[in-house]
Amino acid sequence: MERRPTWLTLVMYVGAGLLAGLAIGPGLFLCVVALQPAESAFFSIPTEPTGKNFSDAWTKGGLAGPMVNSVIVTLVRSVLNVVLAALAAYPLARMKFRGRGALFVIILATMMIPEQVIVVPMFRTIVQMGLVDTLIAVVLPFSVSAFGIYLCKQAFEQIPMSLEEAARIDGAGSLQIWWHVMLPLAAPTLATLALFSMIGAWSELLWPLIVLQSSDKYTLPVAVNQLLGQFADNPRLPYAAAVLTLIPIVAAFVGAQRFLKPQMFAGSVKG
Repeated sequence: MERRPTWLTLVMYVGAGLLAGLAIGPGLFLCVVALQPAESAFFSIPTEPTGKNFSDAWTKGGLAGPMVNSVIVTLVRSVLNVVLAALAAYPLARMKFRGRGALFVIILATMMIPEQVIVVPMFRTIVQMGLVDTLIAVVLPFSVSAFGIYLCKQAFEQIPMSLEEAARIDGAGSLQIWWHVMLPLAAPTLATLALFSMIGAWSELLWPLIVLQSSDKYTLPVAVNQLLGQFADNPRLPYAAAVLTLIPIVAAFVGAQRFLKPQMFAGSVKG
């Protein structure tokens, strides 16, 4: 094997460092500002870090209710996204029917439509359904995604057909195969989809800001957005609130690590 040139290795490390800085930099800036005492300069590194901003942001900003709302929305939306995407992907991956390819192309084409384009028709639909200012209105339009269907379809196609045939010989139906064979073997993909869904639902601002009107229905991003005006004299509190919103999603990512295992079906079929 040829040895990699030193300059190329250096360029790769520098590029990786820059990308890591772009990814981590905003989070570090949030933490630095959130730990500053009120009397310190805004862009200075705190010499005496304080946690008072976090407690003030939580109590004065009333973040307990929005936190509960965000947890409910995130969990329900993630579960629906995984279940509905897996249900839709199974026939696209395994069943033969007329127009299957065209249907899959149409589903993928919806990924090219920006969310801002469909906000108005979505809002009109929610109004006609009488769901304005409810958490159901936040969850329902995004309960399944084309990306999730695509991800599950690709995972199901990688599962050996012989496992499905063996299950059918044992008398299992399509729904039983989907539940007992497909889902367990596609667990890494489903965990990845659930993680993406949780991140998207937890950080969603535009749609909840449009459809929610009562403060007791606010999700956490909407509540933090309101703090920017409420505490304009001390912007460290909104920064501290933003840091608090990062903690649950980081914990969810750490918890999902145990499911992100490669080679899940290695050795499942012999010969």
